[in-house]
Amino acid sequence: MFADNKNRLLDERESAILTTLVHEYIETGRPVGSRTFVQKYSFSISPATMRNTMADLEYLGYLKQPHTSAGRIPTDKGYRFYVDSLMDNYEFVNHDNIEIHENLFSGELILSKIFESVAKKLTEVSGYASVMLTPKPDFAVVKRIELIPIDNNDVLMLLIARTGMIVTRKFSLSVNVTLDLLRDYSTYLTSELSGYSISDIKKGMFDKLRKEKISGFNVGMAVDMAELGLGADEDSNFTIEGIENLLRIPEMMQENILAGLLNMIEEKNILKDIFESTMENENITTMIGNEIHDSKVKGCSIVAAPYKIGNTNVGAVGVVGPTRMDYEKVVPVVDYACKMISELLTEMSK
Repeated sequence: MFADNKNRLLDERESAILTTLVHEYIETGRPVGSRTFVQKYSFSISPATMRNTMADLEYLGYLKQPHTSAGRIPTDKGYRFYVDSLMDNYEFVNHDNIEIHENLFSGELILSKIFESVAKKLTEVSGYASVMLTPKPDFAVVKRIELIPIDNNDVLMLLIARTGMIVTRKFSLSVNVTLDLLRDYSTYLTSELSGYSISDIKKGMFDKLRKEKISGFNVGMAVDMAELGLGADEDSNFTIEGIENLLRIPEMMQENILAGLLNMIEEKNILKDIFESTMENENITTMIGNEIHDSKVKGCSIVAAPYKIGNTNVGAVGVVGPTRMDYEKVVPVVDYACKMISELLTEMSK
């Protein structure tokens, strides 16, 4: 009954049975038995042959039996085969039937609110938890810079980016600077740095500007302020929406899986690090069960995709759910969401 090679490729019938069985289990959440499976899907084989095929798939590591008398359910390897089959036939284009639309952004100019809207909509459409990794401020392209006196020699730098994002930085000066001078420095820095990203500015703009000489104007002081405000590194923001959805899924309440879920809630760096790693890819990343290389995360799957400004990956968006995730629904939704964000940010940055 069993094949000798556990790593052999599946034949056409085995592939069809496995993908259909995984689909069935995702829909019902119940172990799949051979007799009802044959009847429901009209396979032209007997229940006995189906039992043998399922036994072969179990031996090969694609299926398992939760109990001796029960039907079979997919393993992580079985889910991986199913998802790879979906991805092989998936076209990375916008789909009209996806329940996320451009009007989600209509009238909204504040970038943080846009990210919040996308995360909430992903949660609503997928039925799982959504994750949004926002761009680091270094990707922001400068539109305007304002230097505002606060207290004593403290100054607040207000950087308005082309996307509408506002970056605030506070720094202290060793000398007192008048309000009029701060206005002049603000005008100068805006004229020189507008159109450049913070990252580009930090790479070489400061030294270049220091070489300029303007009669009656202290270029060095203006550049020093820019460097004090923009020189520090700042991390991405990270948000999770819809954790309550996962708490309603029975298998997520199993002790070891629930512990992993609580770890993700309490230690946000776990998911943050995972999503930052997906920014190295160009398309959808799927991680199933043990493919998530963190011992604190159990029984979960992640579907994530990077979004861009122009051709540069600047953030990531995705969905976290059980291994019994509806991948057929989630993959296009995440793909479409990342494309919409990319188009919006690229347009706003022009």
